[in-house]
Amino acid sequence: MIAATRATAFLCPDYRSVNIVERVNFSSALPNRSTALFASSNVGPELNSIQSRSKVTSSEGSVKKKSWKKKGGGDKNKPLRADKVLSHRASLSRSEAFDAIQRRRVAWRKSPDTEMIPVKGPKEKLSMNSILYMDGKEIPQPPPILIAFHKPKFMLSAMDEKHSNKKHLGMIVPKKYAKLNIHPVGRLDYDTSGLLLFSMEGELTQRLLHPKHSVEKEYVATVAGGKVDVVSLRKLLEEDGVETSEGIHFANLLDVEEIGLEESRSIKDDHLKAEKAKDDDTKHTDLELPLTNVRITVQEGKYRMVRRMLANCKHPVIELRRERHGKVELKGLKEGEFRECDESEIEWAEGLLK
Repeated sequence: MIAATRATAFLCPDYRSVNIVERVNFSSALPNRSTALFASSNVGPELNSIQSRSKVTSSEGSVKKKSWKKKGGGDKNKPLRADKVLSHRASLSRSEAFDAIQRRRVAWRKSPDTEMIPVKGPKEKLSMNSILYMDGKEIPQPPPILIAFHKPKFMLSAMDEKHSNKKHLGMIVPKKYAKLNIHPVGRLDYDTSGLLLFSMEGELTQRLLHPKHSVEKEYVATVAGGKVDVVSLRKLLEEDGVETSEGIHFANLLDVEEIGLEESRSIKDDHLKAEKAKDDDTKHTDLELPLTNVRITVQEGKYRMVRRMLANCKHPVIELRRERHGKVELKGLKEGEFRECDESEIEWAEGLLK
């Protein structure tokens, strides 16, 4: 037997440093000294307890790590610091909100028919939906969980773009929304226009985008390639599927509307002018008229998927606009404008989270 004078620390198998509190005797003949040390009754119950909590080893020697569940998203009615609530609601910096409360400029009501109560201090707890006043004027309620935007063509679907001078969403999002850290729900291609949703809820965004939740996206594509054979196109899109480099994709064909020759020529001319400014190899210079508007719905959102599908059906897309995402529609929203989703749209969105 040899004696081991206690060191300041010993490295456990899970790589944590554990203080040894007593002198330990163990045999030099043991094949694995660390195993013998932990097995020794002289080590004491504390160390054995730490070791048993750190891991569970199966008979095959594999380690089963303790799993942790991710906590759910925030609750709008959960009490928060008053300066944080005011900062979000009034589009103030945190220090500006702190100062306003310190100067007794902020009050709140429990309900619309009750008296105003001065906010005592920045640390007082309020919900994000509290009825707030600053300098006697009511502060608007926070925006709903979904905001609709009509994205124009030639705009990147990014809140920031450090590697390009192209226009992007971060340049045009109103300050009152930007302060709330809203983010686009997916993206629209640079040369695609139409409905783009914004959200503050990560879980809602995931449910709006993932195909397993079957949320439809409706597009109107202006296509070339001459007269559309509706029966053949429907069979390709809905039954056979269209193969692209990303796989085989399906769509529902809702409507096909032929555009008159005069209007087709005008659209073609505008398109060719825009194409001259492009720096890639996707230019369409030989466009067979008449043009046709094809309305389809899809449940996936692969990169340029709608354009690739229709091009592989011998109808290249020269204009593409998204008009609906789930139950949310453009509803006459002008290009470049935002609108807060209405009550029925919010109810639908909240239903996705149940």
